Amino acid sequence: MPSIEFVFNYSPGKLEEFIKKLQSVGTPEKMTTDFPKSIGFGSSHARSFPTVLKYAGLLDSSGQPNDAYKKGLRGGQPGRRLVGKAIAKAYKPLFDVYPQADSQTDSDLVTVVKSNSDLNDEKAGLVVKTFKVLCKFGDFGTANAEHDELPGSDAKGADDEALQRRHPRNGNSGSVVINVNIALSVDATSDPAVYDAFFAAMANHLGGLTDGS
Repeated sequence: MPSIEFVFNYSPGKLEEFIKKLQSVGTPEKMTTDFPKSIGFGSSHARSFPTVLKYAGLLDSSGQPNDAYKKGLRGGQPGRRLVGKAIAKAYKPLFDVYPQADSQTDSDLVTVVKSNSDLNDEKAGLVVKTFKVLCKFGDFGTANAEHDELPGSDAKGADDEALQRRHPRNGNSGSVVINVNIALSVDATSDPAVYDAFFAAMANHLGGLTDGS
């Protein structure tokens, strides 16, 4: 079995604080290893925080924040689903074995990590702790869905439309209002009887529509 290069951090607790801080500071154009220090994380272990985010799919290969970062970390519940989807893809070996890997026991996940890498118990444990910190910022209920809602999408409108398609209204469950615009023309004439006859005929036909005939 090929060895997977899992990432881990020696300070998972500080990593969690760092990600929380990212939700309240400006989005960097590019996150370098020096960025954590600029927002108050100056330890040597913090220099690898960007590497963790890159592995988790929140930064692209050059370190630039992507949609999972920009729309995910600050996107409310839809954003959490976006983050969860990125993490599920990054940690596919874990989710392949345990579809609910985010809530699986550490010992079970350590076994999976060790079976897919050359890491010892300590480092495999740090991989899992790092993974569990990331999972706190994602929602995995729909992480593998084909389409996730993005912040700003009209989710309610889409749901209502889908509901209407599945359960069209009928006479027993509700009513449907239909507006009809009718444009008619009459040749100009000075004889008022022509107009009287025209409007009388129109009223007769429209009355048939309103009384259900």
